[in-house]
Amino acid sequence: PAITARVARQICHLKGLQTSSLPVVGMKSGLALAQLLVGASATASYRCVFMPGLGWPNSSAPTATDTDSYWGGDSNINKLTPYCSSRTYIHQDTLTRGWDNAELQQAVCEAGLGEGTNDTVIRNTVFFAHSMGNLIFADALRQKACSLDASSYFVAISAPWYGSKASQVLEESCSNSSAGEAFHWLANKLHRCDPDRLGKVFLAYESLHPAYPAFEGLAEFAAQQVSFAMCGHSPYGLTSVYSAAMEGLARAIGFGEKNDGMVPLSSCLLPGKAYETHWQSAFYSAGINHVDGTLRSGDGSLGLPSRQPSKWVSSLFTRHSETVLV
Repeated sequence: PAITARVARQICHLKGLQTSSLPVVGMKSGLALAQLLVGASATASYRCVFMPGLGWPNSSAPTATDTDSYWGGDSNINKLTPYCSSRTYIHQDTLTRGWDNAELQQAVCEAGLGEGTNDTVIRNTVFFAHSMGNLIFADALRQKACSLDASSYFVAISAPWYGSKASQVLEESCSNSSAGEAFHWLANKLHRCDPDRLGKVFLAYESLHPAYPAFEGLAEFAAQQVSFAMCGHSPYGLTSVYSAAMEGLARAIGFGEKNDGMVPLSSCLLPGKAYETHWQSAFYSAGINHVDGTLRSGDGSLGLPSRQPSKWVSSLFTRHSETVLV
């Protein structure tokens, strides 16, 4: 796939080069293949911002600590992100509002920008998003509520770029008590049923329906913005308290393809990106489930390269390569 201008600028930023330093090799087709190593000094420091996914029922001010342990708690996420000079955790209602809600997107942009700025450009920042959080931030960028400059990076984890039929099945479960015990345990954990609308899921779940109009063109736009991405393709994932329930949910939904228990793999993969099953890949297809994408479950046993989400995050700015067509 052809490299985007944004990725090219980021490579130069990391390597301390001018954009004009990118190599160009002529070919009859007018295309040339160049391999650029995306690497940075171990001392590189960024402001890091963390956006959770669907399910949070209220909003509060951003914090400097992982107060909800969404990312596994401070000791976990601090260890995994040595390149962060500071960390900001976003706490916004991602349950009663769809991902295209303008007020929600504005709040996320403000957290991404940080205090003391009148600008709308996010600089020297690594923005991590999980699940629906990716849709919120990507659409905020598309709507120009804020933007990323070449010194900033968007890390997309377990994103449902084309929605998920899980939203339909979960809605059906709000009025159906015949599903299995594990399914209902997880469904209750997900806070899926809106008590004010009998038999309906919350608006956030409705906005994940694959036919939701705002999805049109979002994945293509996001592909130009995302620097690193990880998708899961195993409902059981890493052995944890969520494994059996996620596997049961995947069976109940009946994806008909590889999935992470909540999102089909085809919905997570960004167009034009080459995903690999090794943690050293910038675009990583991992043997993990949707919850494992929060990094709270650590890495898989035996050191299998396809089951190392934490190692992938900790090494984002070391030894990743991009194939570039210029």
